[in-house]
Amino acid sequence: MNNINNRRRRFLQSTGALAAASALGPFASKANAAGACTGQIVVGTWGGDYQRLLQQNIDPLVTPGGGTVTYAVGSALARQTTMRAEAHGRRATMDISLLRDNDMFQMYSEGTTAKLDEALLPNLANVIPQFRRGYAVPHIFSALVLVYDTDRVRTRPDGLAALLDPAFNGKIGLVDDQYDYLTLAGALASGGKASDLALGQKYLRALREASPRIYPSVDALASALKSGEIVVTVTWKARTLQWKKAGLNVDYVFPKEGALPATFEAAVTAGSKQAGCAFPYLNAMLDPRAQRAFAETMGYAPTIKNADLPPSLQQAVGFSGAELERIVPVDFALLMKHKTDMLDFWNKDFRVGL
Repeated sequence: MNNINNRRRRFLQSTGALAAASALGPFASKANAAGACTGQIVVGTWGGDYQRLLQQNIDPLVTPGGGTVTYAVGSALARQTTMRAEAHGRRATMDISLLRDNDMFQMYSEGTTAKLDEALLPNLANVIPQFRRGYAVPHIFSALVLVYDTDRVRTRPDGLAALLDPAFNGKIGLVDDQYDYLTLAGALASGGKASDLALGQKYLRALREASPRIYPSVDALASALKSGEIVVTVTWKARTLQWKKAGLNVDYVFPKEGALPATFEAAVTAGSKQAGCAFPYLNAMLDPRAQRAFAETMGYAPTIKNADLPPSLQQAVGFSGAELERIVPVDFALLMKHKTDMLDFWNKDFRVGL
């Protein structure tokens, strides 16, 4: 019954918005979107700290006009399924979707995201150029770095090629679902381009000889580091900062070969009829105040140039100008095309017997 009532309220609000748009003429949508949200939007996201920080730091920037924001918490796969189902429908149950950059590109390629209207996103002008897209705004980002136990590793490694050092045999940890990015990183570690998948797989074959341990999640990776089961791994810099705050004696190395970024993005769904609230919400995600809050709590770097983090926080979560120049763009189209092949190699060649 509550679901029926909710859908009814959504329908009445959407029809009311259409009536208002008819009265105001062709400029109604842009006029409303540029100001405060006065309707209702549903944002699909992850739960936990991510949702809490959105509510605390984004909602107040969007809803002073009386609008409301509702969060649909679930897995990335569930959001993708909803976007596909509602892309061409008359109404949508989700107006904004938050996804990792590779998943968002797939949704864009399937026509389930709305084109960004830059006139309604003034904060987009401050986005770091490497993260600009035409279909989603970049919220926060990190990069794939080498992480090591400072108590057990005496010589600081300088890049991913160092994992092939026999001293690390049996002490390397990898996460199962990072197979694609590890392939790209392997190509970089071998001195090639990230797009050279054959070279990346050659590196993984060499790495396999070091008997790495494979874990189902980043949390399991942290437990293995804490216990001393492994002493070195590859993961996102933001995770390293979270582990250090939790008391793990670890540090990270920005690989000399370059680092692959992971960006968490937000897009208006193709089926949404709530642009008047959706675009202000995306614009608020790029507000310096909101970006600072995520940096302080989650350890992810801002995607804007004017975040003005305190020096100590910038040093901890941010990336230097030289490091940003060594952020290697990911070819998402290439990943999509060869995803099945890379997964087959990982499961049937690399992972067998580990």
